[in-house]
Amino acid sequence: MNFKKLVLGTFSLAAFTLLAACSDSGSSSSNDEEADSSSSVASFKSSTSLSDRADINYKDTVSIGDTMKIYVELFHGDSSKMDSSVLYVDSLDRNFPMYLGEFPKGTRIRVYASTYNMKNDTIRVKNEFGDYLRALTAVSKGDGRKDSAFVNFMIPSLGIGEDGVFKDSNQFVAFKDQHYYLEIGGEFTDSTSLRVKVLIDTTYYEYTGSKEPFQMKMNDSLRGIVLIDEAPDKIALQFSSTEGYSVNVTTQGTNVKSYELTNGDEVIGASESSLDTLLIPNDSITWNLNIQPTNFASIWTGPYAFFEARTSARELEKGEYFSHPDSIHYPGETYERTRPKNLAAKYDIYQEQFIWIGDYKKGDSILVKHWIKNYDENNVTSPVKLEILDKNKKSQKDINSVYGGSFVVASDMPEGPFYLHYTRTNSKPLAQVDDSLRYVLQLYTLVQQPGILETMDFYNAEDDSISNNIRATVGDTLRLDEFQFIMNFKAGSSWGDYNGQDISWFVPCESLNYINNKYSVNSCKSNDSGEQELSSEYLIVQPDAAGNTAELIAQSMADPTKRVTLNVKIRAK
Repeated sequence: MNFKKLVLGTFSLAAFTLLAACSDSGSSSSNDEEADSSSSVASFKSSTSLSDRADINYKDTVSIGDTMKIYVELFHGDSSKMDSSVLYVDSLDRNFPMYLGEFPKGTRIRVYASTYNMKNDTIRVKNEFGDYLRALTAVSKGDGRKDSAFVNFMIPSLGIGEDGVFKDSNQFVAFKDQHYYLEIGGEFTDSTSLRVKVLIDTTYYEYTGSKEPFQMKMNDSLRGIVLIDEAPDKIALQFSSTEGYSVNVTTQGTNVKSYELTNGDEVIGASESSLDTLLIPNDSITWNLNIQPTNFASIWTGPYAFFEARTSARELEKGEYFSHPDSIHYPGETYERTRPKNLAAKYDIYQEQFIWIGDYKKGDSILVKHWIKNYDENNVTSPVKLEILDKNKKSQKDINSVYGGSFVVASDMPEGPFYLHYTRTNSKPLAQVDDSLRYVLQLYTLVQQPGILETMDFYNAEDDSISNNIRATVGDTLRLDEFQFIMNFKAGSSWGDYNGQDISWFVPCESLNYINNKYSVNSCKSNDSGEQELSSEYLIVQPDAAGNTAELIAQSMADPTKRVTLNVKIRAK
């Protein structure tokens, strides 16, 4: 703590009325001030000695960030008792200046002070051209004149008693690159003392007024302040991005009438209070953010309008944009894309996926299905869209999001790559999921191509033969993943010679009496197909099955029109 004695003449100083003026962030308590003191920015240019610029006789330099205790004694003319630690003021002075420093425009100056035995005290911030800085919020002086509607003094700090560290505080903003100082005035006595602390945040407000569009960067935070009576009709901000990024734009402010986000003539978002918008560009693009301040300053608004705009860019992952899609490996495979927990991605607001689903020729037909996990799939509260895009990103068909759908490459469509495009909005994360999957987005795609297979047969690896018959003994376990197949794609297939092994399994209802796991024969008979689709990975040969032949049906996931039946001949133990 710095201690200074200040000696003044016996002449009385002219009284100034201390009026209340609130700041943009509310009144500061001693706790707020102490907690915030470490954030003082010391990157400004500050005088290390007393300055005489503009013929101002500075009595001291404020030590930024430190608490200064100043004791005032009236000087009675005895120079022999002068102390080198005491600041002397001419007896004719009505106030005294304390140099703060040279600050760039947009600098926030926070002043905390307490005065003792000092009537009509005033502490104001002034530049060397003689202009007082306005406090951030208005308090009327009572005469109704526009040029005196706002005072620039300190205000009581709410919640701080007489014994508090600082009783008064206020905030000021520099609108010019200049030298600034404190002007301290009041009625002094032999027992007057002051406690003062000043914190400086250089260029705290980056925007202080401009008629030209202000260029923001990505992952940028811009604070702005304008004098309402001198503000432009709209504050124009611009920012740009390219494909491959998502951009979250948020705004908030005080004394702002409206926010409007546009792309050219298209209004993307508008609000009278705040914006929170997610943007995903398909190309290089520049957006405009227009902020309209309140039209007229008043005792209720104060002299200033404040705003803060944030841009947060996230590089999109594979599959989140058209130029870098996810890709299925082959028909019949359930392709899974897991997007880890990433709150910045805002999956609850917007989900999007592009999936390459194959290269196709005219006349080719496919079946497509898509679903998600860990997020809500209610299509009423969470609207969804599925569509097939061609290589030119033109939508060729919508797909049902619940049941999937079929797609045929028509004669007027281009041949080549096709893509499934998925979007969903307002999908809330599910609560009833494992903690490790909370906020994790899992997306699934299944593509099937009827008629793609020429042949499909069971393969017996023991004797390297094709056979649709096997023998089993009562009590045996038939593990479905141990069966092998030989599959041949039709000539000219875009999938080449890939031998897909993804299988759906079925058992005729009658055969459930001989090979079963947990399925009900009666329930099976209620199926129109007369078959039971299997969800288990194995079947057990039943005790009473000896001497019977059960049927086990394998259906290709790649080509659901291709199925083959395995005859299981059962013998006793």
